[in-house]
Amino acid sequence: MKEWINLKVMDKSLLVQLYYNSRENAAKIAKQLHISREQVAYRIKKFEELKIIKGYIPLINYSRLGYHLITLIFFRFNRQSYIEKFKDEIKESKNRIITIETFSKYDIGVLFIFKNEKERNDYLSEILNQNNLEISEYQIIEPYFSEFYPLKFLNNNQAQPIIFHEYKSEEYKLDEKEKKVLSVLNKNANARIIDISRATDISAELIIYKLKKLKDENIILTTRAYYNMERIGYFYTIVLINLLNFSKQNQDRLKRFSKNNESVDSITFMLGKPNCYIQIFHKDVSELHSILKNLKQTFPNDSLTIEIIPLKNEGEDVNAIPFL
Repeated sequence: MKEWINLKVMDKSLLVQLYYNSRENAAKIAKQLHISREQVAYRIKKFEELKIIKGYIPLINYSRLGYHLITLIFFRFNRQSYIEKFKDEIKESKNRIITIETFSKYDIGVLFIFKNEKERNDYLSEILNQNNLEISEYQIIEPYFSEFYPLKFLNNNQAQPIIFHEYKSEEYKLDEKEKKVLSVLNKNANARIIDISRATDISAELIIYKLKKLKDENIILTTRAYYNMERIGYFYTIVLINLLNFSKQNQDRLKRFSKNNESVDSITFMLGKPNCYIQIFHKDVSELHSILKNLKQTFPNDSLTIEIIPLKNEGEDVNAIPFL
């Protein structure tokens, strides 16, 4: 594992490619990286064996499927021994995408999707009622703006992606065959066409057509490799930010800071307090402190409060399409 901590330039470039489109043709990736197909296959297999690549997941435009709210909820419990029970309880939820363990005043964060505010409120009320003696505190974060700058720390020089969540876009109705194809991709977004065909009893030709249609309809945005960043020497931290003066000018400053700092993976704006959070990949505490120092220096004449939420990892038990 040690040899993979300090990645070669080619390894970094390949990880970036797999993050943007893990189903990309190996020959095309090889051409872009100026290496052979055999080298691409060898490096991917090595990444998988070393658990640098944990799996492959689809990125879905949830709003096109009628799910308009993306909600991150942090929970704190009265007893540490209750955390695993709670995680098991919500694991099969039709609304849960991922669970994240934290090292802060909260114990875990859970990313949910909901069709609307009523579904969110009903679900949260049920959770709180069932666990009212164990949940001591919770915090809800719902973004109205997000911008992503993935893998800058791996020398990513590709065009910056736009937010993948379109609020209340026109709903697309999946047919039964499309649901079957997406269910297979949800388990392994890099599944071969022949394996999807065997699992769904749908012809390879129709699967290819359906995949193209789902991309053209902006349902499947892409597929990407899902990494264990600690294997390559990086840790993951969420920084909750509250700016007293949350003006358009200060929002633009936050965006520029996030875009220009190679450690910042994304920025999100919310209503209420805090009104922003950024996600950071960093090698050690001193690097994190340097990032926070630069952040504060960006707002020398403004009231800025910061709360740090270190994460155990990027998340576990990923279920990108939980409602299928």
